[in-house]
Amino acid sequence: MAILKIFVGKAEAAAVLEQTRLIERYEAFVVVEADDALIKSLARRYPLEDITAQYKLPLRGGAVDPLAAAPRKRSRTTESLQAPPEAPGDGPHHYLVQFIGPVKPAWVNALRKTGAVLRQPTGGFGHVVSADDPTLAKIRGMKCVRWVGHLPPADRVAPGLVDVPRGRPTELPRRRVLPGALTVEVFGSENVEPVAKAARDLGFKVLTTDKKAKLLTVEFEGTAAARREPIRALSCVHGVRFIRERVLPRTSNNVALGLMGNPQTAHASSALGLTGRGEIVAVCDTGFDTGDADSIHADFAGRVVAIRSYPVAREWASFVTNPGGNDGAADLDSGHGTHVAGSVLGNGAASAGDPVRIRGHAHEAKLVFQAVEQEMRWRPDAPEDLRGARYLLSGIPTNLTPLFQYAYDQGARIHSNSWGGGDPGAYDAQCRQFDDFVWRRKDFCFVVAAGNDGTDSDGDGAINLTSVASPGTAKNCITVGACENLRPEFNTQKYGDWWPDDYPVAPYQRDPLANNPKQVAAFSSRGPTADGRAKPDVVAPGTFVLSTRSSKLAPNNFAWAAYPPNKRYFHMGGTSMATPLVSGAMALMRQYLREQAGITNPSAALLRALLVGRGRPLAGTRAAGTGGPASISASTG
Repeated sequence: MAILKIFVGKAEAAAVLEQTRLIERYEAFVVVEADDALIKSLARRYPLEDITAQYKLPLRGGAVDPLAAAPRKRSRTTESLQAPPEAPGDGPHHYLVQFIGPVKPAWVNALRKTGAVLRQPTGGFGHVVSADDPTLAKIRGMKCVRWVGHLPPADRVAPGLVDVPRGRPTELPRRRVLPGALTVEVFGSENVEPVAKAARDLGFKVLTTDKKAKLLTVEFEGTAAARREPIRALSCVHGVRFIRERVLPRTSNNVALGLMGNPQTAHASSALGLTGRGEIVAVCDTGFDTGDADSIHADFAGRVVAIRSYPVAREWASFVTNPGGNDGAADLDSGHGTHVAGSVLGNGAASAGDPVRIRGHAHEAKLVFQAVEQEMRWRPDAPEDLRGARYLLSGIPTNLTPLFQYAYDQGARIHSNSWGGGDPGAYDAQCRQFDDFVWRRKDFCFVVAAGNDGTDSDGDGAINLTSVASPGTAKNCITVGACENLRPEFNTQKYGDWWPDDYPVAPYQRDPLANNPKQVAAFSSRGPTADGRAKPDVVAPGTFVLSTRSSKLAPNNFAWAAYPPNKRYFHMGGTSMATPLVSGAMALMRQYLREQAGITNPSAALLRALLVGRGRPLAGTRAAGTGGPASISASTG
């Protein structure tokens, strides 16, 4: 039997229901159960979609239809299917409630009226709730409910933390974690303190607690084997949503403007006269040139609304001698943040006398810069692999909402984030904070790098899937991958020469990095997400992108490649470089909507829809039935 969504009106529905079993009616379609033999016949007469596979809930470390693995039992009072009741113990517990089809608002309201505390929606038409036994009985009696089951503790822990790994380990070539540290997500702010107490009782050191973010950071000294049982016990504590390793955030490192459909010259703006005028874009990144608006790189002079530097976050206190330290907003290490800002809105003032004017899409927009890279002064007993890094993105706070709110209060409506590094494909606490902020501030548009974890490390000639990292796995943001730039002067630079372990065989081993804008860069992280969503949303040029260079860098630091005509610029690469190009393009789109379409306050959803809708699909990037990234035809570089 298959479950089908058949798009029919009321008049045609009767004929459909003569041959099928009705599950639910909707305004534009019906959801029915039908024999497999009927599908072809129905498809010849009606538009339909087989949604059988969509009834998979996040269970058992994967996606499982709970009725496919359990005896089916048709309720005598409803047409819903119920699994045998579970008995996890006395008191309130967290349960997965699966509805019979695409979720209606009325069903969610009815679920709330049973007395259940709604925690979060899930894939598979599900919702996590907190309920006691009397409430659970009411939920099981709802006609719109297909299945109810306890949310098992095993599904609240990242793979590998409590289980001994079997077979070949998952390839995580660039992922780094804070040794011994775990992020514990909880369902409600009221759960923070009880979970913290339980963690201490189990031998964990609590590094940070944040009720607003519904997060704890804990540390366990000892081997991975020694901490498995404490983690398993912590996952059983009421209120724990998920436990994962504390991943270290990392950066996601003139031709491009033309590739993206914005052929700017020294004397012309885009074909529509769009320059970013009236827009304010926020960039959250390493640092920003001198860090002082009065002495900033000439390409930004007079257009800096605010610069703010964020101190070393509290969870680093065990590892550094400068907890809470703040070395300011200057871009001292890689020049990453200054390069990113130039791709968004640099105006090319420092290249005014050059043969080529080097500037970003939105060269008349204004900037809010949020510097999150700090110098780490390591304690002598800090882990050796950490002590090798002098600078880290340690200013990124556990609770991201104040960081976002600061940018919003300064007038920014586009927020560019060329950093990430969470578990591949996972939807985590960072993602929830991004999504929740857009839900509450619907005119705030996040643009986020997909990451640089694309690899063919297994040598089969294909880039491995499901490598997009948090926060690029968020739902309400625009996630950006990288396609190649078009810079023939770098045709001798091959993927296999730069990263031999990642691209050991054809076709990538001898493929130039910047000769084909219609090809997704090999290093660009791929989707889908762990819960099956298509990410990234778009790709933009991300190899040998030319943009602004921080004046605070060492004289011999030229990243991917120098730009000999002018040392105020250099080349960098990565999805980090693709992301600000999209952010600048979004500023132009927002200006167009305000000035020419009469929409005074465009929503993030509208901007995203226009961006993806106008993108051009790249050959070979769409897996069957999933969609895939489209290029957006618009860089500095």
